[in-house]
Amino acid sequence: MYFAAGLLITACTGITPEEYAKQQAKAFTEKNCPSPVKNDIRTDSLVFEENTRTLHYYYSLFGALDNPDSLKGRGDGMRDRMLQSLKKAGNMDEFKKAEMNFKYTYHSSSKPDTVLFEAVFRPSEYNK
Repeated sequence: MYFAAGLLITACTGITPEEYAKQQAKAFTEKNCPSPVKNDIRTDSLVFEENTRTLHYYYSLFGALDNPDSLKGRGDGMRDRMLQSLKKAGNMDEFKKAEMNFKYTYHSSSKPDTVLFEAVFRPSEYNK
């Protein structure tokens, strides 16, 4: 992912961590989105929301996952696995050090206005 260089660049370039996150989110989206559908999931975009200091990933679900019932009863387990992945994600370390929030929104591909799953992770969760 683009974040490998991390926010160390900000010290050299004079831009804030927020400006860097915004630039990297835009570059990631322009280069990688929409991604090919893999395991019934497509990455649609990554946006940095300045007002909440949040890196927000948007996904679309396809096939068997594109159904509100497919995730029933699995939300807590999914959230726990996502948090563990975020804690281990070395390519996000500089953003975690800057105490940014991470949000993941999964939309239905057949009904794009329908959110099937959403999770937000704050520094108090991923820095434990």
